[in-house]
Amino acid sequence: MSIPIVVSLDAAHSMIALPVEAPVFQVRGDHGVTGADGAPGERRVYEEWGYAERAWYLEKRQGFTGVLRALLWPTEGVVEVGIHESIWAERTQKPPVEAFRFQISEVGYRSLRSYLRATIASEEPVGIVGNSRFCVALPSYHLFHHCHHYTAKGLREAGLPIPMWGALNRYIFAKQLRRIIPLS
Repeated sequence: MSIPIVVSLDAAHSMIALPVEAPVFQVRGDHGVTGADGAPGERRVYEEWGYAERAWYLEKRQGFTGVLRALLWPTEGVVEVGIHESIWAERTQKPPVEAFRFQISEVGYRSLRSYLRATIASEEPVGIVGNSRFCVALPSYHLFHHCHHYTAKGLREAGLPIPMWGALNRYIFAKQLRRIIPLS
């Protein structure tokens, strides 16, 4: 059995989406609870994981000095865990946007989830934005460890053949993701 995952990539950020099944119910008179089509139903919901610099994403300390700080000095990172009805590639407004869909094994899925959970220093969120919780990350954020590296490491844990050097920037990362032959 294989499990589908999606990697979303926009102009500056990447996220890993794992599927979560959630029932969709509506009430029809006295006939009980049913799905939207009258039968028990389900809709696709995603648990998305990402990595960011705390000052940039939560404190909004951005701009040119924010870029220099985020890339040139190791700063505090945060892990974002969100539950959404659509993937990041469908919600972001920072083109270019691409979504890469892969099938991974159950063993790869367990390894990926283990890796993702292990990157969180504390389950206590330091910020909540919409449907996303931000928790302090164990690794620092900097030029050689940013969201693309985080995503690439997760994909390697899942068993996908992606080199870590291939996550240096958006262009190289997208090129590497296009080269991966999806597992069936």
